[in-house]
Amino acid sequence: MPEFQRYHRNTTMWESSLAFMDTMYVSIVREFRSETGGSMLGFVSALIRPLFLFAIFWVLYEFIGRSALIRGDFLLFMMTGIFLYLAHIQAVTTLKGAGHGSSGMIFYAKTSTLLNILTSAINQLYILILSVIVIMGCAYLFRGHLEVYDPGRMLLPFFIAFASGLAVGLLFLSITPLAPGVIPMLYQFYRRAQMITSGKMFLANMLPADLLPFFSWNPLFHSIDQARGHAFINYTPRNTSIEYAIYFTLAAFAIGFVIEFAMRARESRGLE
Repeated sequence: MPEFQRYHRNTTMWESSLAFMDTMYVSIVREFRSETGGSMLGFVSALIRPLFLFAIFWVLYEFIGRSALIRGDFLLFMMTGIFLYLAHIQAVTTLKGAGHGSSGMIFYAKTSTLLNILTSAINQLYILILSVIVIMGCAYLFRGHLEVYDPGRMLLPFFIAFASGLAVGLLFLSITPLAPGVIPMLYQFYRRAQMITSGKMFLANMLPADLLPFFSWNPLFHSIDQARGHAFINYTPRNTSIEYAIYFTLAAFAIGFVIEFAMRARESRGLE
């Protein structure tokens, strides 16, 4: 009697890419509905959160006074600091909670760490970009002008700030199975350190040379200062470089993926 074998058809790279895109679309919709509750009110509240923090810093500056940090639009100075800070911190927060190797969704055959990163990143980036468009649109409508020296080149520091946040969030995500009780404390320490070392409230060129090493390790510090160099015609960054932020992001991604792969392999062997 002939022995029957299960038929298996090899998929092409094009078919695998389409299947990955389809899974990513479903995951993005699921992530967005989980965050907003699937309602217009939830979407508006998610959109207002960055605007609310921006308004808090604006009122704070109005009370303590605006020092003559830079000649130019004060609104643009705040946007280049606060929104890049928000992009970085929210990327860290979102990816840190995206689900590690012991979560339930990660055992689904079509789910992977790369899919979780892309899903969380696209969903958060969508909300941030809408917030930036709303503020810039309102500023242009009510004031009649919004002068940006080089808006095209200002996009690179924004995306580098967001990507570096994803890389740091991946490090937190990959190390969480090793020390689940310590990582929340490290995350809170990192978040509070970014309030000072990101440089969103001052200019990097004004820092004394002896204080510069306390800030120059931070990729967000470089991204914000480089963004202000492209936003204002009369400001040239001297103490920062966008190359450092790019190299830091690539290195953090590489280390995070290696640790996550090792943790996934160890947990897979433990389930056998």
